[in-house]
Amino acid sequence: MKIVLFPGVGFQKDKHPYNKFLTTIQEGLNCEGEVFYWKHDWPLPDIELPYKDVRKWVFEVILDFQQVIRHAKTMKVPEADYYLGHSAGSIIALVQKKPCIIFGSPAALVECIHDMDVNAGFINLSGIRYDNNHSKVFNIINEYDQLAYYLDEFHVENYVYKNGWWNPSTYNAISCHSDYWGNKKVMNKIVEVIKTWEKNKE
Repeated sequence: MKIVLFPGVGFQKDKHPYNKFLTTIQEGLNCEGEVFYWKHDWPLPDIELPYKDVRKWVFEVILDFQQVIRHAKTMKVPEADYYLGHSAGSIIALVQKKPCIIFGSPAALVECIHDMDVNAGFINLSGIRYDNNHSKVFNIINEYDQLAYYLDEFHVENYVYKNGWWNPSTYNAISCHSDYWGNKKVMNKIVEVIKTWEKNKE
């Protein structure tokens, strides 16, 4: 069995704990795993305006999200039995039409642009999400993550977890969206769900 993990926007290979997150899940499942690093290849502009670093970060995030919206269906991703996706990476996981676990997913927002011209390269996520033959989707939502939403289709199970008032990330929108990476409750839930899916295949 193999799982592949898709990070979200604005990631940096050397600074985020994707490998540690995946290793924990691999150990729980005794399986192969891989982090698939995707990224836009467009150059960032020279920015000579106030808040230069913040502007560069916003620019980077928006370009990454555009990359997903335009090319998620055509990205060459590794074959896997299960896909995991965070944030924009959840869109890549969803379009694979295999069982996937998504977390911090803005897929409900992508639905708002499904009427755009598909021939122009935009994905029509509506057709994927409502496909009666779609594999199971488990959607993990941090209660305070403002970029995560319910997906209310029959093949999606939504799971909401709470950090509690004592967790500093509860009061920071960006921290809430990143909380999944170090959260043992999330990692344990992913292992539990995949074990159940595997058992039901037998």
